[in-house]
Amino acid sequence: MALANIRSHLLGALPMGRGKGKVIVAGMPKSGTTAIASLLAKATNVDVCSDPFYQLDTQKKVAFRDQLFSGQLSLESLWRQHREVFRGTVVKDPNFPILLSELKQLLPEAQFVFIVREPRDNIRSILSRLKIPGNPAEGSHLASEVQGTWGRVLNGTSPDMPGNDYLEKLAWRWRVSAERYLQNNEGVHLIRYEDFRGDKQNQINRLAKNLGFTNLSDIASLVDVQFQPKGSQPASLEDFFGKDNLERIEAIVGPLLADFGYE
Repeated sequence: MALANIRSHLLGALPMGRGKGKVIVAGMPKSGTTAIASLLAKATNVDVCSDPFYQLDTQKKVAFRDQLFSGQLSLESLWRQHREVFRGTVVKDPNFPILLSELKQLLPEAQFVFIVREPRDNIRSILSRLKIPGNPAEGSHLASEVQGTWGRVLNGTSPDMPGNDYLEKLAWRWRVSAERYLQNNEGVHLIRYEDFRGDKQNQINRLAKNLGFTNLSDIASLVDVQFQPKGSQPASLEDFFGKDNLERIEAIVGPLLADFGYE
């Protein structure tokens, strides 16, 4: 057995803490999780762990997603065996919304933050980042060539999402993420991306204080740092998606818009 595998099994046998002192940040891809987690860590003078699942994919070459999201592998086993990847006071990952219930059971003493973004804008931002059209009739070929983490997001795999094309699968991912929050929102701090964008420093400082942090650092010089590549944005949602495609998105996400003030 390779040394890395031996170490992983040994770590898996060690007891885990209950998450005391940790802040788990969950949200859709391109919903502001990277910026919010990074600024929160800077303001509170703690370390941040960003995208541990991606690190397992690319750095550790661990094949885990199919087993995890099918229920064959528990989140606890994954976290135990690769706890060094999940190390950090603030830990954020775009897959965490799907696993919110499991995370709260695994880390009962951790604090949780859920980031939400207006779904039509969120989906447009993802597709703009990947340079894929909002109309699947024009973009399906390009989408099929996207590999790795983004490929799974577009194809709605690991975690599996319903839908006939990447537009519907992204809409369903937003809806499922929002539903998981609503089902597990007790004690979870909700941040709307739009509120964060409108007043970044005060939103981060307020969140930090609500989480119990004191002696905050000044992050004024950091709030306009671009933490992730930014795609081009068209003039309107209808220009980007087309009327029929926009209506398809709204049919999926519509039942939950009012829960987040997006009607």
